[in-house]
Amino acid sequence: MASGSKTCHSLSPRRMVMSAARQRWRLLGQVIARKRGRITRSPECQSTGISKRRFSSYGLLSTQPLENDEDSDDGAWFEHTCSEFPQFSVDIRLLTGPLGIEELTGFNNTGNVCIWPSEEVLTYHCLHHMESFRDKAVCELGGGMTCLAGFAIAAFSEAKEILLTDGNEVSVDNVKLIIERNKGSFGHTEVNASVLRWDRDDIYKDLAGRFDHIICGDCLFFDQFREDLLHVIYTLLKAEGQVTVFAPSRSKTLEKFCEMAREGFDVERQDNYNDTVWEKHQQAKGSETDGYDEDIHYPIMLIMRKLKVLNPPLHRIQVKSANQG
Repeated sequence: MASGSKTCHSLSPRRMVMSAARQRWRLLGQVIARKRGRITRSPECQSTGISKRRFSSYGLLSTQPLENDEDSDDGAWFEHTCSEFPQFSVDIRLLTGPLGIEELTGFNNTGNVCIWPSEEVLTYHCLHHMESFRDKAVCELGGGMTCLAGFAIAAFSEAKEILLTDGNEVSVDNVKLIIERNKGSFGHTEVNASVLRWDRDDIYKDLAGRFDHIICGDCLFFDQFREDLLHVIYTLLKAEGQVTVFAPSRSKTLEKFCEMAREGFDVERQDNYNDTVWEKHQQAKGSETDGYDEDIHYPIMLIMRKLKVLNPPLHRIQVKSANQG
């Protein structure tokens, strides 16, 4: 690990500024404003209108379009590889058809149309630390329509099992197609996909204490779901398990998550976690790369483990859940 780790500091209570998240939701308003209520996505999703996405990648992975052998015209296949790991290859299906209001509304929909920088860096990080997943039960939370990091683990780590999740049914249906396409690469690893809404205890209570490792990319900016996300993580994680999160600061929403997470987890923050990623980040800042904004693009890494003794606030969440169940 590169140097630069530190513990998250708590913040004084204040109103969180959500400008980056509001930009990602702006498309919803645009769609609603159109009477026909539909917009088309580009296959490689270089510009979706959902966020400031002029900067789209650190170039850590290579993406090549594949011949479309589907009858449907709402998806396109791309091969994802990494020059540092020649044996790694996974085919990912991106949605390319019309994006309607029904796909934008509901639970967690802003991460379902692209591979965001945080997912790219999370995938790259997992490729560099595959030994930590071997023979482990792993869950990816909020993986969107690709769950790319989870698929990297499934294809390259000899994990015991991988559960790929998102709160959006359209995304999970797409992930299931990706599983079917790549199942020959998983070896003995059991790979499944499931809709998992963080605000529904009844959906995930049977998964309590199941996972050795939970991964998550860019899922921290929703104020209304932050406590629910922490509850899901705490419930699913084994007592000695580890959580790896990559997310940008996004107007201090990451810091807000850290503050809340410290009630039940030991939280370690690392800004400089990989020499290659750090160098590309510095180059992007110094060269005025088109649209590059450290606040919304550069993923910070959080490593979380359960505290041996809970602080009262998170303990009350656990008691509330038990009473409701």
